[in-house]
Amino acid sequence: MRFPVFVELEGKTAVVAGAGPIAERRIRILEEFGANVTVISPELSQGVRDLWREGKIDCIIRPVEKADIGGAFLAVAATGERTVNHQVAVWCQEAGVLVNVADQKEECDFYFPGIAREGILTAGVCAGGEDHKLAKSAAEEIRILFAEKYGMCGGGVPSPGKEGR
Repeated sequence: MRFPVFVELEGKTAVVAGAGPIAERRIRILEEFGANVTVISPELSQGVRDLWREGKIDCIIRPVEKADIGGAFLAVAATGERTVNHQVAVWCQEAGVLVNVADQKEECDFYFPGIAREGILTAGVCAGGEDHKLAKSAAEEIRILFAEKYGMCGGGVPSPGKEGR
């Protein structure tokens, strides 16, 4: 059973192995919450490349290596290759780094919740990695509730709220 917890990411290093669509969603969330994101991938999606050009993230264009994990607060393995994602999970376990593995929920230390934000309120919704559509739908309902009931004139910042493992 997963315990919901909110952690401070501001200024902490997050290493993301991979730069495809799933990795990009997670990169955007980590960056939005203040993490110093370093993406390591032989290829970059256009969206990841744009974030890099805007100075929002750092990128290293090559395959991920064990040494890349050291010093990270958390990591994401979202390469699209099962063997590489598994290897990143093993390296993280050895280094004591929290890891989210996009294609294997059993290897995850944490999941990415559906996120609802309005002003100072933040809610995360998770369906245990079992039903992403349900979590996404629930987060959207919470976003609507926040906006209707607690909306702040110009101060609320709704989040994209993509739920994943």
